[in-house]
Amino acid sequence: VVARRSDLKLIVTSATMDAEKFAAFFGNVPIFHIPGRTFPVDILFSKTPQEDYVEAAVKQSLQVHLSGAPGDILIFMPGQEDIEVTSDQIVEHLEELENAPALAMLPGQREVAGPIASKTGPGHLVYV
Repeated sequence: VVARRSDLKLIVTSATMDAEKFAAFFGNVPIFHIPGRTFPVDILFSKTPQEDYVEAAVKQSLQVHLSGAPGDILIFMPGQEDIEVTSDQIVEHLEELENAPALAMLPGQREVAGPIASKTGPGHLVYV
């Protein structure tokens, strides 16, 4: 592509790809490294297999959210339907509570968590 269409500029970004392989594939094009910011992250895993991972994610996220601990919660789900069901269930549970902490949710998989997560306050939920 680069050799045939010099009028086009191709920018490929990723935090995990092998940049050297991509550069070689496109004719040894230049690689630019743009450092990002990192934030401390606690990763929680279930010690036992969960029969219903959506229910387990809802339960765990509500427990962390309602504890009032500072920070954000990211929940990764395998598909759009799981994302929607998880989001809906969390909203339903929080609506049943009085004085539940504030909630911020991304609308779907295509959004970027960073800008939203950095604008939320302590104890907010963010979905990807």
